[in-house]
Amino acid sequence: MKWNHRVIRIKDDDQEGGYRYEFAEVFYKDDGSLMGYADAFMFSETLDGLQELADRLAEATTKPVIDREEFGPLEDESDESDNA
Repeated sequence: MKWNHRVIRIKDDDQEGGYRYEFAEVFYKDDGSLMGYADAFMFSETLDGLQELADRLAEATTKPVIDREEFGPLEDESDESDNA
């Protein structure tokens, strides 16, 4: 099995134009035919919006990485420690 990231267009009557666009992991059978895809991790209402998102993601890779710890405890994490 092979996979890559692809843009998926999905019919969505709630969106202007009737579609939304998603970045998703697409899986292929050994013969190269489509097998399925994972839930989207990012989407936009337009293809142009998806390109803007891709540009912002590319820009993010040029900046210093932020360590998770720099944010301190998150709200849901403090709730868990209260219940422990």
